[in-house]
Amino acid sequence: MFLGKENFQSKRVRLNFHPREVFQYWKSDLKAMEKPSYTVRLMTEDDVPQTLDVWRSTGMQEGTHCLYTWLKVDPEAFQIAVTDSGEVIAVCCAVIHHPNLAFVGVYAVREKYRGCGIGKEVWDKCMKHVENMNVVINAVPDKVLLYRDKGGFPILETEWACVVNETEEPINHEALSNEVPDGVEIVPFQDSHLPAMFEYDLALIGYDRKLALELNCKEFDSKTFVAFKDGKCVGFGTIKRSCHNVGQVGPLYADDPAVAEVMLRTLIESHPDVKGFAMMTISSNVPANNFIKKIGCPTTEECPRLYRKEKVEVDKSKVIAHFDLNFCPY
Repeated sequence: MFLGKENFQSKRVRLNFHPREVFQYWKSDLKAMEKPSYTVRLMTEDDVPQTLDVWRSTGMQEGTHCLYTWLKVDPEAFQIAVTDSGEVIAVCCAVIHHPNLAFVGVYAVREKYRGCGIGKEVWDKCMKHVENMNVVINAVPDKVLLYRDKGGFPILETEWACVVNETEEPINHEALSNEVPDGVEIVPFQDSHLPAMFEYDLALIGYDRKLALELNCKEFDSKTFVAFKDGKCVGFGTIKRSCHNVGQVGPLYADDPAVAEVMLRTLIESHPDVKGFAMMTISSNVPANNFIKKIGCPTTEECPRLYRKEKVEVDKSKVIAHFDLNFCPY
């Protein structure tokens, strides 16, 4: 029996919090509690376990080692609030992808410290980091107008939204095809594949992500597979253990949906020791969302996309699963 949308969402209702709802911290009325003594500073590798625990407390997914990856991509991306006793109580991240583009995510405050203005401080420091760049953010539906009209993100994507698909129950991956199209081979990642993957990614995304890609492929508790046809990369995908011990797929890119389907099955089968599944899709990508239906994974939420200056466009038919909803546009 699959974990239904209603039951999964009810867990979040009890949390009474969504990490992307930045404006709920921007209230003048503070909770009737003593504000802790804390410092807002850059996150270091030593802070990652505690910082990931803050994120885990929201009920949201993230890879167990993704924070290490993106900290290396942008060492000044993560701002955290740390009490005098050394407890990490809040985090926000703004990753600079290139001099004109940044992405904001992983925004969370420990429940007992919410409403004290701590979240706004880490947010403000992240915004200072990205200065006047084009910034991308994902929002929950009831906060879209606040982001658009008051938060400095006036451009709303109206053609599609980010779809969150996740369950803690087993999924039926055997419903996916295992017939590789003629002339295509899907193989486990090796370092020698990186140049072909870099070329594919650059053509799809439009800017250099070499460091992020290599680190992603080498994360602990992850598996990556690459599709080749006539010696050329035609797609690749990664599955990793999430902080909630489910198999989280992303990125998953492919020129051909038939290749993507086999690769998705291959990824799931390569990580049999996880208890559930998570994958973030694009609402307009019909094949990707059909795969989700085939395996019986519920959709738990749709997150609209907003931009500060202009949209970031790619061939979304090739984006079967987002790289990561918290760190990059696709």
